[in-house]
Amino acid sequence: MLISKKWLSQYMDLSDITMEEVADRITCAGLEVEGIEYGSTATNLVIGEVVECIPHPDSDHLHVCQVNDGEGIRQIVCGAPNVRSGLKVIVALPGAKLPGGEIKNGVIRGQESNGMLCSLLELGVDAKTLTDYQKAGIEELAEDAEVGNKDVLGYLGLDDITLDVGLTPNRNDCLAAFAMAKETGAILNKKVTLPAYEGYADGGLPTSLKVSSKSDKCPLYLGKIIREVTI
Repeated sequence: MLISKKWLSQYMDLSDITMEEVADRITCAGLEVEGIEYGSTATNLVIGEVVECIPHPDSDHLHVCQVNDGEGIRQIVCGAPNVRSGLKVIVALPGAKLPGGEIKNGVIRGQESNGMLCSLLELGVDAKTLTDYQKAGIEELAEDAEVGNKDVLGYLGLDDITLDVGLTPNRNDCLAAFAMAKETGAILNKKVTLPAYEGYADGGLPTSLKVSSKSDKCPLYLGKIIREVTI
């Protein structure tokens, strides 16, 4: 069962406890946490905008970019094929720590480079969740992305922590998020507030679905078509 901090936080207040502590408490209660996955551990990021992009004078694939990071213009050498002027980008500032190492000021083929333009892959996002286009270049942010915003992981939805909970066969009830939330609330002695759902099954348009039961041992059998599910 995969359950994230954001998901659990919809049901209870977790502001006073870390997810590592939650994992320990859940495991001690008998629901073994087999892994903790972070959306990203990258630091010192900011949303920037490429205001100028020209070919590197000593390379056939690099570009020299002038990037507005909200506090000024910094020069960054980038080798991504999709980098271009006007693009909103993820900028790892000098001192940033990415899964692949720490970003430092440097000189690339004679041109200063003060930072790095990042792909989601370089932030540690699982390659299986990305398209080939995303994996081949830097991440292209929406036009309305705020230049200078330093909560990049929050903007991207990567500021989350997911617990991989191993369930024994007798606890398949915890495969439901709200049930896992109730179990966690009991373990942590926290008040759990479940969303109101009365009447939700009556929503939607009439359908042609018809169900019936011809078994005396099952006098009533109900069915409903569910479309456009959003998590």
